[in-house]
Amino acid sequence: MPSAVRPSNVPRVTMLMQTNLLMNNIRTNSVDLLKVQNQLTTGLKLARPSDSPADASTIMHLDGVLENQRQYLNNISYATDYLASTDTALGQIVDMANEAHVLALGSVGTATDDAGRQSNALMIDQIIQQLITIGNQTSRGSYLFAGQKTTEAPFESYEGGVLFTGDLSGLQTRVAQYNLMNFNINSNETFGALSSQVQGIVDLNPDITTSTLLSDLNGALNQGVRLGSIIVSDGTNSDIIDLSNCVTVNDVINKINDETAVTTTVAIAADGTSMQITSTLGGADIMVAEVGTGYTARDLGIHETTGAGAALTGQDVDARLSLTTPVTALAGGAGIDTTNGLKISNSYLSDVNPIDISTAQTLGDILNVINNSGVGVRAEINAESEGINILNQFSGSRMYIGENGGTTATDLGIRSLTNTTSLSELNGGEGVATTNDSGDGIIRITARDGSTYDINVSTAETVQDVLDLINAGCGGHITAALTGTDNGIELTDTVSGAGDLGVTTISDNGYFIAKQLGFYEDDNDGLSAASDTLTGADANPIMPDGLFSHLVALRDAMLSNDDAAMMAADDALVGDRENISNMHGMVGSMMRTVEDRQMHMEDNILATETLRSDIRDIDFTEAITKYQNLYTALQANLTSGGMLTNISLLDFLR
Repeated sequence: MPSAVRPSNVPRVTMLMQTNLLMNNIRTNSVDLLKVQNQLTTGLKLARPSDSPADASTIMHLDGVLENQRQYLNNISYATDYLASTDTALGQIVDMANEAHVLALGSVGTATDDAGRQSNALMIDQIIQQLITIGNQTSRGSYLFAGQKTTEAPFESYEGGVLFTGDLSGLQTRVAQYNLMNFNINSNETFGALSSQVQGIVDLNPDITTSTLLSDLNGALNQGVRLGSIIVSDGTNSDIIDLSNCVTVNDVINKINDETAVTTTVAIAADGTSMQITSTLGGADIMVAEVGTGYTARDLGIHETTGAGAALTGQDVDARLSLTTPVTALAGGAGIDTTNGLKISNSYLSDVNPIDISTAQTLGDILNVINNSGVGVRAEINAESEGINILNQFSGSRMYIGENGGTTATDLGIRSLTNTTSLSELNGGEGVATTNDSGDGIIRITARDGSTYDINVSTAETVQDVLDLINAGCGGHITAALTGTDNGIELTDTVSGAGDLGVTTISDNGYFIAKQLGFYEDDNDGLSAASDTLTGADANPIMPDGLFSHLVALRDAMLSNDDAAMMAADDALVGDRENISNMHGMVGSMMRTVEDRQMHMEDNILATETLRSDIRDIDFTEAITKYQNLYTALQANLTSGGMLTNISLLDFLR
């Protein structure tokens, strides 16, 4: 035992040996006493890792575990605060929606005079401003409803509407080693801040190029490109080519061309969608196979054998759209019209300037030009990476996308009114009343020479059907097509005359057909012009279908004393209130989950700290007792040594 008092007056030994034995005892006691003193001072069992390598390794591991657990707890705490603030904000939004509903009910009918409705409209406007303030609330400096753009306010009052500039991406935080948790809600699902109706209807189907990333290929099996090694053979030579480090299509081509003795040449096939391997040795069969259980050759579409001396043309590897996709590769290599550009307008913005994409080299350039055009829209690649979507960020404002004399919008698949647009989608989903009680839906077209043509559109289902019925019914005197500038149906009088070219509705359902097809000036009069061409309005306005848009519609209906519009806006607000209440409940559920996770993590931290303490920290009672024993032993050794050093030779001669 280190604390034992070892005898130093051993008989029949030399004085030097006794002295050395005494000094060893004192040194041992002093060292042990110093260790205990350090332990009492630091509270730790180990002063350095070498004191116990096994325990030191365990302590270091537990320190790392604790560091991670505390970070997870901080993440959970941040998410808890974020969700708590979101919960409060949603409660306030529900209250605002209820208040707007009460104002709407009090404004419909004859009970409220014009002055009362004007006053209620001002109150609705104040509710809109309050909701903008709520939508821009923060938690720990991060905006609640801005998605991943947490440093920028997502909502802005602009030109009578509400502009959303936030992001719809979810926020995640790590709450365990292999567990990520969402802790925000989608602003579009809550506020309806963006439209989602202008979805690209054209698969832009880009060709592959040498710079195409392999990660941007769906692959021949629609599983991406799983990189590994392939075998290339021409019947005489056979080589294994490792493609695992390839990044682009060009890397694959160069690898195969440069690292094989097989007499073949690899290039992109003429169809632009696949790879082609050509034999340069007559009479040779080209074969490409997998190495082991790999998928690389099949994903690249070249897993097969060709006939003697022929070229092996692979399968379509289905390139996905990306920001770096060249414009010239779009539409199967045909490209799109970049000369004329397109027009995008929002009804709350008076100036509409053509969007010029003539200098765009990549799809990303086109998206950037549109997004920076200042018309309150957002362009993005769709989830399938096949086309692009244009979203209206301007609640309360109607967006239109048309041509600027060319085919740009059509080529991109984003024209808001196209030949294939269903009549049921027009006018914000209200459709076109193409029939009346008798089954007729007739519009009358009056030519400039006074001729009239009654066109029954009751059988029409798409815009193209309407165009076909007009063209057939007018016998070439009047032709119908989508206008080449802006958007809408354009009628052209091929004979001309001194009168006006016009469109009216003569069915029992009154003016509605002409109006809903875009041919109107007001509710009761059809559209006419002293010109050989007559262009209707775009009957497919795109606007966000959410809380802000419905409040704007309610405010405007109050200002115009339109009971029907007020009732429609109020019905929509009731749906908004239900939706936000559901979101409120979902956030409450998320908070409960986060709180449970927080309690669980706190328990884990306590358990880890306890385990580390058992290994690392001293027992103060045990250490103090040990210190006292060592101190007593040191005193005894010093006393024994003092007595021993007083003995001389004369003591033995007596």
